[in-house]
Amino acid sequence: MKMLLITSSFPKYGRIGGMFIPDTIRSLNKRGMDVHVLTQNCDSFKTDYELLWPGCEVTYFGWNGRDTPVISLLKNRLFGIFFAAQYFVNGFLAGRHICINWRPDIIFAEWLIPAGLIAYLLSLFTNIPYCCRALGSDVYIAANNTFLRPLIKHITKKSTLLFADGFDLCQKTSALANGKECYFAATARKMENINPSHDLKNNCKRFNLGCIGRLHQVKGQDILVKACNILFKKGIDFQCYLIGEGEERNNIEKLIKNLSLEQNVLLTGRLEDAEVQELLRNMDCVIIPSRSESIPLVLMEAVSAKKALIVSDVGDMGYLAEKYNLGYVVKSEDHYGLAEALIIMSDSKIRASFCNKQQQEELASILSVEAGVKVIFEKIRGLRNNL
Repeated sequence: MKMLLITSSFPKYGRIGGMFIPDTIRSLNKRGMDVHVLTQNCDSFKTDYELLWPGCEVTYFGWNGRDTPVISLLKNRLFGIFFAAQYFVNGFLAGRHICINWRPDIIFAEWLIPAGLIAYLLSLFTNIPYCCRALGSDVYIAANNTFLRPLIKHITKKSTLLFADGFDLCQKTSALANGKECYFAATARKMENINPSHDLKNNCKRFNLGCIGRLHQVKGQDILVKACNILFKKGIDFQCYLIGEGEERNNIEKLIKNLSLEQNVLLTGRLEDAEVQELLRNMDCVIIPSRSESIPLVLMEAVSAKKALIVSDVGDMGYLAEKYNLGYVVKSEDHYGLAEALIIMSDSKIRASFCNKQQQEELASILSVEAGVKVIFEKIRGLRNNL
C-alpha cells in the first residue's frame, strides 16, 4: 500500500515541529505501507526531493513563507493572504505530480488545516480518498476562527476517515463533521537511546522540576515561571528546567530576569534526546502548564520515565491524570494553583504516591506509536478492502 502524507510540520535540520511523524512512518513501513511525505520547503523557494530511507520519500515544495505558520499568515491581510495562497497552490501542484506519477492508495493529512485542504483538493482532482488526523490546534484554536471554521467543517465532512490524537479532540472533531465517527489515534515518538554528551545530573537535595516543549504562548511556560516565583518567595530550594526553543524565548527570559529567578529557572534551549532523557531521569516532577492542548508528546515521555506530573486541565490531560493517578490537575492559567500543587509535590512521599508502575505502563501502551498506527493502518486497510 502507498500513502501520500501531507503535513505543514516535519522535523528537518533541527526543527522540532512534527517530531512524531518519522516514527509514525517507520511503524507504517513495518506494516507494509510506503509513505511519500509532502511538506513545505522552509529554507528556499526551490522544490526539493529526499529519500530518507526505503519506504519514506519526502517532497519539499517551494514557497516564500519559510517557516512561518500558514494560519498566522492569514492575520496579515495583504502579504499574509498572498503567501498562504502560494502555499496551497504550490502544495497542490506538487501533490498532483506525486499522485499522477506515484499513484498512492490514500492521502493522509496531519492537521485539518492547512494539510487537510490540500488533501481535499487533491482528492477532488485524482479521486484518491483522503483522511485527516486532528492534532489539537486545528480544532481547539483554528476551528474557532470565523473564516476558517466553515472550511474546516467542510474538510472533515468530506474526509473518508477521521482520526484525532485525543479523546476530547475526537468528540470535537466528530461534531465539526456533523457526527461522523472519529477514531482515537495517539501521536508519540521514540527517543534515541544513546549516551548524553553532557553530565546533566541535578542536585538531589533540591526539588527538581521541568517543562518540555516549544516555547510558545499556548504552552504556558510563563505561567510556570510565575508559579516558581511563589516557590522562591517561600524559600523552597528548587531547580526548574524549561527545555525547548521557540518564539517566546525572549519574553520568558525577560520574565525570569524581572523576577530574579536566573539561578532557579534555566532555559536549556533545544536538547538532543539523550540530554532530555538524562534530565527526565533526574527530575522529581514534570509540569505541563498549557493553555490549550490535546495529549502532548511530553505526557507520554513523562509517563514512560515513571515521573509524577502536574498538568493543566485542558484537553485530555486532566482526565488521564485522574484516571491513571499521574499527579495533580490545576486550572489553566492559574499560577497560584500551580504553585500550590508544586509546593505539595515537593514532598517526596507525596510524589511517590503517584508512581504506580502498572498504571503508567498501561497508559504508555495506549499512547504508544504502535497503538496509534495500528488504528490508522487497520481503518485504511478496511477502507481499501471495501472499495
